[in-house]
Amino acid sequence: MNFYDRLILIVRVCWQRYRPIFLFCLSLVFSILLHSAWIGIIPGSGLTQTVSTQQLVQQGITQYQNGEFSSAIALWQQSLSQAKSISEQATIHTNLAQAYQQIGQTEQAIAQREQAIQLYPSNLNRDQQRELTALLIEQGQAYGELGQYRRAIPLLESALNQARSQSDSRLEVAALGALGDSYTAQGDYNRALTMYDTSLERAIAVGDAALLSVVQNSRGNFYVKEAERYRFQANAAALEEEQRSSEDLMRRQAEQAMAQAQQAYEQSWQTSQAIGGLTEATALLNLNRLLIQVEPDAQSEEVLANWSRVEQLLTPAPNSRAKAYGLMNLAMQITPVGIQNSAQPQTSDRNWQQSQTLLQQALAVARAISDQRAESFALGMLGRLEEVAGHAEQAMRWTQQAQLVAQQMNALDSLYRWQWQNGRLLKATGQEERARQAYSQAIVTLQSIRGDIVSANQDLQFNFRDSVEPVYREQMELLLASSIAKTPQVVPSGDHSIPTVLKTLDLLKLAELQNFFGDECVQIARDRVEQGTELTDTRAAVLYSLILEKRTELILRSPDATLIHYTVQDQQGNLLSAERLRQEIDVLRRLLEKRTTDEYLDQAQTVYDLLIRPLDSTLAAIKPQTLVLVNDDVLRNVPLAALHDGGRFLAEKYAIATTPSLSLTTGTPMSRNHLSALIVGLIDAPPPFFPLTNVGLETKEVQKLIGGTVLLDKDFTLDNVKAQLERRYYPIVHIATHGRFGVDDNNTFLLAADNQRLSIADIDTLLQTEHRPVELLTLSACQTAAGDNRTALGIAGVAVRSGVKSALATLWYINDEATVPLIESFYQFLRNAQLTKAEALQKAQLAMIHNLDHPEYQHPAVWAAFILVGNWL
Repeated sequence: MNFYDRLILIVRVCWQRYRPIFLFCLSLVFSILLHSAWIGIIPGSGLTQTVSTQQLVQQGITQYQNGEFSSAIALWQQSLSQAKSISEQATIHTNLAQAYQQIGQTEQAIAQREQAIQLYPSNLNRDQQRELTALLIEQGQAYGELGQYRRAIPLLESALNQARSQSDSRLEVAALGALGDSYTAQGDYNRALTMYDTSLERAIAVGDAALLSVVQNSRGNFYVKEAERYRFQANAAALEEEQRSSEDLMRRQAEQAMAQAQQAYEQSWQTSQAIGGLTEATALLNLNRLLIQVEPDAQSEEVLANWSRVEQLLTPAPNSRAKAYGLMNLAMQITPVGIQNSAQPQTSDRNWQQSQTLLQQALAVARAISDQRAESFALGMLGRLEEVAGHAEQAMRWTQQAQLVAQQMNALDSLYRWQWQNGRLLKATGQEERARQAYSQAIVTLQSIRGDIVSANQDLQFNFRDSVEPVYREQMELLLASSIAKTPQVVPSGDHSIPTVLKTLDLLKLAELQNFFGDECVQIARDRVEQGTELTDTRAAVLYSLILEKRTELILRSPDATLIHYTVQDQQGNLLSAERLRQEIDVLRRLLEKRTTDEYLDQAQTVYDLLIRPLDSTLAAIKPQTLVLVNDDVLRNVPLAALHDGGRFLAEKYAIATTPSLSLTTGTPMSRNHLSALIVGLIDAPPPFFPLTNVGLETKEVQKLIGGTVLLDKDFTLDNVKAQLERRYYPIVHIATHGRFGVDDNNTFLLAADNQRLSIADIDTLLQTEHRPVELLTLSACQTAAGDNRTALGIAGVAVRSGVKSALATLWYINDEATVPLIESFYQFLRNAQLTKAEALQKAQLAMIHNLDHPEYQHPAVWAAFILVGNWL
């Protein structure tokens, strides 16, 4: 096999990856590793063994080509112990990496490839340069499979530069494609598209059909993701009044992306027909996946013909990882079984039996090549197929086998799925205690996964709710199944169900934030808090909300750590479902923003009656000064301070703060000595934004009260703010500008001079200085999108990522003359060391509520928009 034949196969490992094998596995990308080993006949000079190193290497090659990967590994391991020259050792390590990759042991493959890379000398000849570049591409792709894109991208960029310096178009195509995959997974779609466009141009110039088909297929995958992103944003915009004008545009963009994806897949298939085999099968499976998505209830003649052709291509193919996953993909297209389906999907018995046969064939292939990862998925899918058919006993047998295999190879990304599946089956058969144990195991496994599922892959932002979040919520439903409190009840000291619910809820909050930002910032923030002081406030009660599909639970933790829980009911005594609560909260949010009417009042009382009134007497007995809210789901998008008991707002009773998690909230009070602020703002905002005419007065008043430095308009740049924060310590950073907290961190920004949009990552970079952490970040004139319950995570995330202890931000845009007195009052009260930050905000809000000179200030649209997130002390 010559160099370029091997290169084509390397391109395939970099690119030819199936999308989710079935709906239940939504976000997991299965790698279809079609390459052969990086093989070569190594001169055996100087070898004295009875069986030479060269002979062992060649025997391993034969075993590898026959699909006997474990045997090949054993032979190459033996040859490695005999190899004397560096070039021999490098080749054997590379071969081992290929074989480990083929049996799903990516970590072992990375380790072997790293050893090979380290063995290359500094002064390389041309062939060695090409081999090293190819190794870097493979290594980058392997890190990408593990979700470790921060490691993958530098390797791939280095490989791309080397390929270009060598004028090697095929290697350049491979590096560009792998970079496109990594950028797409990170959510950097513009850069990813540039990579894919350039790769297509280079592949056409090369004129190789196999290479071109892979490039076209990869572009199709990209456009499918683009369409998913646009639909995700369109659905959020549809729920938000001021964003509805952009909904149609986003849906058109989604349709356009789907059309581009279909064109790319069809081109890939047409190109692949000259090659046949697994290349054509991959193209057809991806084309079919799109056709089914466009018309999910239709099995057109085209789709059926494609399935038949794929089976014809896969059946005679030699055993390989690609064949195993191809069979699984085909099975799950024929009988799609999503995890949310409570019954068997609309499919014929013939289709179900065909899928079962295909999965059993995939299982046989996986076992024949000793690929435990593929074996685990084949077993788990067989279990899922039986689950939706109602065959619980057989489903459990398959599922438990899948668990065992996943445990043996420590495949956590699949293990949690089978533990979860086992929990569902146990629950369905009435074995609730065992089901709780299974769910607990799944959550423990999820918590141990960093880059694979929860954080690193930005694609998971679209389906976190389908593939991860339900594990936590279903576990909490199980824990609360026999615990309905129609009146507030103290949790007995021996009852561990409610404390376990709170722990699980906290883990879910952390996972949500980590998924929202797609990196390790949440874990870093949690470690930082654990190193600080424990958060204690004898005058604060914490109110947790938990919104499940069929019930809503409130759990109150008093200052002495007593837990009281209450199951929310409507006026008819029915449990309040998630859908019903969302409807009530959506109405409240919409009415609160209407400053010209008092329509909000009835709805504010309705929601108060549902959530707070049952706890009134309990709260009166506890007498907290501050009510700390750990809000769930849609409750994050509405200020509970605006709830009304018929006589007073909740803000008139308690100082109110919110936090995404107590484990992310530092416990030290804010020092009031030597207060000063870095105050930045934008008055002359460019179109499509409108001028913020009151920012000048607002920033002037803040400086007068707190002191510090002001940067306005053209002076409000990323570099200027960074320079100021590096020059001296400011305990307060006050930013008055247009800003938005959207459905993900790509739609969350603050507007600076010259229409520059500062992302959360930019703000993070600014605020993480060598000085002490910022005590308070105030974001005035920003707004949080109302259409999606995740949007409020952006406010919390700004503080979490950067280490800021507290954030004062607005849930909706409010910048007029009313903002200035509220902000002024807040800072006046903040200077009083006897008041906490939450109390300072409460007093500022009370001043607005009781402002008789300006009755328009009394409307909650003005004062309730401001929420305090994080440390309230």
